Amino acid sequence: MKIVIKEAKILPQEIVELEKEANEESFNFVTTLIDEFNSGKNCFNQPGEFFLTAYENNKLIACGGLNQQWNEKDLETRIGRVRRFYVLPQYRKYGVGKQLLQHLEKKAITHFSALCLYTDTHPAAHFYQKMNYVFVENHPNYNYFKYLIS
Repeated sequence: MKIVIKEAKILPQEIVELEKEANEESFNFVTTLIDEFNSGKNCFNQPGEFFLTAYENNKLIACGGLNQQWNEKDLETRIGRVRRFYVLPQYRKYGVGKQLLQHLEKKAITHFSALCLYTDTHPAAHFYQKMNYVFVENHPNYNYFKYLIS
């Protein structure tokens, strides 16, 4: 399987296909991604931020982005937040998510020393743990964390 990962400055038209699949799994965050991007609320365009897409044979099969991490009052310096990470179900367990997350982490290291994220699903938690993210029990904004090592 040949996966091509690209940085997207605008959302590709095919994102609606990912949204449809995600919604069928009751994952509404791809819809949130589209809504926030279109409204300008989150375009992954602040310092250190970016949005990645993954393709196989010109078909969009996964996406994921990185935002600055904010706490209740201000920016948590040097911490990035993995956001809107989704892989089509039929491409899971083939290394697509791993490739996409590794690409994201490699790109993130120039701006951030650690990454955080929130997930509430067991399969995603298992995936992030395999990728060396550690569970954080009592943080109000995220539940997985990883230091980046250059």
